[in-house]
Amino acid sequence: MKKSYKTIANIGFISKGIIYLVIGVLSLLAALNMGGESSGTSQALNFLEKQPFGQLLLLLLGAGLLCYSFWMFFQSIADPENIGTDGKALMRRFGLFITGFVYTFIAILTFYHLFTLMGSGDSAISYIDFLGPSLISILFIIIGVILGIQAAVLIVGVFKGGLLDQFNLEGAKYSRYVRRLGMFGFYARAFVVAIIAYFFLRAGIYSGSNNIKGIQEAFAFLDQSTFGRILMAITAIGFVSYGTFYVFLSHYRSFEKK
Repeated sequence: MKKSYKTIANIGFISKGIIYLVIGVLSLLAALNMGGESSGTSQALNFLEKQPFGQLLLLLLGAGLLCYSFWMFFQSIADPENIGTDGKALMRRFGLFITGFVYTFIAILTFYHLFTLMGSGDSAISYIDFLGPSLISILFIIIGVILGIQAAVLIVGVFKGGLLDQFNLEGAKYSRYVRRLGMFGFYARAFVVAIIAYFFLRAGIYSGSNNIKGIQEAFAFLDQSTFGRILMAITAIGFVSYGTFYVFLSHYRSFEKK
C-alpha cells in the first residue's frame, strides 16, 4: 500500500480520536460536577471553536475527518488489506462504506461550525417533518433496529476479539495495553449506541416524536438514572479510552497482516 494512503489513514485516526476525547472529557467533567456538560459531537465542536485558534482547529479537524472518510471508502472499495469477498467480508466492507458516509457528514458538520460560527449546539433536525408522522415512525424504528444490531455486533466483536484484530496491533511494543484501551472504549461506545437505539425505537413506537437524539442525550439519560453519575462517569471514561485508542492507532496500527 502507498505511504500516502497510510498517512491519510493515520490523520483520520487522530481526528476521530480527538472528537471522542473531547466528548468524553466534557461528559466526565459534568459527571464529576467540575464544570463540563453531557456532550455530543456538536457540543464538542462548539468547545473546540471557542479555544484559541479555534477556527484553525476546526479546519484541520474537518480535513482530518475527511481523511478518515476517504480511508473507510478506500478500504471498502479497493480492499487494500485483502479483507476478502466472502459473505462475512462483504458485510464488513459494507459497514466500512456506511462509516465513510457517517464521518463525511461529521466533517460537513465541522465545516458548518467553522463557516457559520454556530454557537447554540442545537442538533435538532426539523426538515424531516415533510415525511409525515407514519413514515417518520417507520424510519425511526428501522434506525433503532439498525443501531441495536450495531451495538450487539460491537459487543460480540470485542468479546470474541475479531473487532480489534482488524487493527493488526499484535507484536508492537505495549500493544496489549492499547488493545485493552480499545476494548473498554468499544464497550462504552456500544453501550451508548444501545441507548440511542432505545431512543429511536421509543420515538417510533410510542410517541411518534421526530426529535432525533444522539450522544449528548444518551449521557443525559445516564445522568438521570439511579446510579446516573457513576454510569455517566464510567461511560465518559470509556469514550476517553476510545478516543485515545484511535489517536494511538496512528502509531501502533499496522497495515500489513501479522
